[in-house]
Amino acid sequence: MTLTVQFYTMLSMAAMGVYIGAAIDTYGRFTRKRKKPSFNWIIACNDVLFWLVQALIVFYVLLQSNYGEIRFYIFLALVCGFSAYQALFRTFYQTLLERIIENVIKLYRITIKLFTILLINPVKYLLKLLYSLCIMVLTTCLTVLLFLLRLIWRPIKWVLLLLYKWTGLHKQVKKVEPILRKIKGFFQSMRKKKE
Repeated sequence: MTLTVQFYTMLSMAAMGVYIGAAIDTYGRFTRKRKKPSFNWIIACNDVLFWLVQALIVFYVLLQSNYGEIRFYIFLALVCGFSAYQALFRTFYQTLLERIIENVIKLYRITIKLFTILLINPVKYLLKLLYSLCIMVLTTCLTVLLFLLRLIWRPIKWVLLLLYKWTGLHKQVKKVEPILRKIKGFFQSMRKKKE
């Protein structure tokens, strides 16, 4: 293996050490530990998956730089890169990460507000307008219908009253009224006895 390949491998592994430090801080930021230490299967699976992905990424870079040959100086370069990240870049990266997260949250909120203002509110307004129009149309139709029924009912009522008097039904009803009163009184007395 030539010195150029070794130098390139060491440089790429140092960069991977910096990357692993940044990845750990990012992962820690998005999975902040709870105050009570308790075992959780989801957190454990996430941790295992995180480290598997990191190992695969490091191995892929190693495969590209020196065909996957593992040497002692590779681990040394990884540790040096991680230490450099901790000493030089960690504060800057954490600040940058927080700003990015804040900006993404702000962008999300602005998008939701715009979506609400431009799409949901007009749809709500249109639905309210349609509802009001439907109520107005129904009210108007019912008013017209009731008016027409009154117009039709008055002549029919007069005709029925004339027939009622001409046929002598009112005399028959007057004869039956005392019987109906007695039946009504009987039912009222039965109800009082039950109470």
